[in-house]
Amino acid sequence: MKDEFTNRLGAFRTTLDFLNATANKPKWDGLPPLRFTSRAAEAATAVAALAEFCQQQSAVIKGAAVDKAREEKELENEAYVLGQAVAECCGGMGNEADAARCAFSKSAWRGMRDAALLANAREVIRIAEELLAGPHADVAVECGITAVSVAACTKEADDYEAVLTAPQQSIATRKALTAKLRERFNAVEKVFTSLDGLVEQFSDKTFVAGYHAARTVRDLGHGPAEPPPAPPP
Repeated sequence: MKDEFTNRLGAFRTTLDFLNATANKPKWDGLPPLRFTSRAAEAATAVAALAEFCQQQSAVIKGAAVDKAREEKELENEAYVLGQAVAECCGGMGNEADAARCAFSKSAWRGMRDAALLANAREVIRIAEELLAGPHADVAVECGITAVSVAACTKEADDYEAVLTAPQQSIATRKALTAKLRERFNAVEKVFTSLDGLVEQFSDKTFVAGYHAARTVRDLGHGPAEPPPAPPP
């Protein structure tokens, strides 16, 4: 979230904290103009909803990428092991075409991207299942192709497919929320603008001045700047 919105949200919260301070609340709560009391309650609800919306918008999207990377590595490992077994079996039976479809090196599996990795893993699984269901199932088992190994690779392929587009989905969701951000902030600002006008009716001008000071949006988005370089002698 941009510093502008972070600072505006901070000003909203500061204003509410000022109004609800023990010393200040008796100066306005339930006193004329009563619209100020109802508007203050409305502002508190609006800020809480806005803060939740901002949290959704600012949610870290790299979690989806981490999940994808983990599942990708697990699939690469399982597909490599099963692929080598299938290549050995098919090569021994003279089926060089299927052997070539599965005999990828570990580095080759790791170099595959997204759909290519999934498609090649599914192909290895398909050939392995055909071997187990065919007349040479005993040869397949001898090479290490079993129902367990095929199931393990299938599970990893399914897990990877489930998270394949998760990072892109997270980015798209965040983009959609970002597009609504200014509209949401402006709606809350409208409530506080109403308070800005009503607060002038209170007789305690120190309280009124403090309210307006709390409403000031301060630039708190950055840390201290780098000290300037020392001038040359």
